[in-house]
Amino acid sequence: MRLQTILMAGVAFLLGFSSCKTTEENYRKAYETAISARTEDDNRDIESGIYGDVRKQMDTRIVRSSDGTEVEVRGQLVRVTKDGGGVAESLRRFNVVVGQFKQRFNAVSLRNRLADGSYPGAFVVETSEPYYFVVAKSFTNIDDAESYLKEVKAHPGITMKDPLPFILDATFSKRNK
Repeated sequence: MRLQTILMAGVAFLLGFSSCKTTEENYRKAYETAISARTEDDNRDIESGIYGDVRKQMDTRIVRSSDGTEVEVRGQLVRVTKDGGGVAESLRRFNVVVGQFKQRFNAVSLRNRLADGSYPGAFVVETSEPYYFVVAKSFTNIDDAESYLKEVKAHPGITMKDPLPFILDATFSKRNK
């Protein structure tokens, strides 16, 4: 009887001990919580620093099309990236932007998906910070850019978060206002 009690207590102890054992799922949850907290803090610092400067440098203004329509245009000096699918000649004054990213990889990835689909002329441009914009198409005049912007907004297969899409004036900066 006493041996049986000792064995039962031992089994109960082992079962209780094994139920406290950490699992891969517990580790994953703890890791994701830690990364989430760190990423949020890092993003706040980055947002207020480098990428906050990008937003400060980008200026919004109204440009009139040939028919008198007012078109909102954002201005930022940019250059075409080497691995972004374009050449310097691809970049014109008015650009219909469909993506904006902090990492070049993400911008190039979106550009590749667009180029394989309905936007074969898409390319990536970058600011000096760097901050990356995916351009669906580039134009020399505001009328064509506005028309294309309307097409992109009406396209059923593309969902974008505000402020996308928008027209970017690649020659504009606050200095030449």
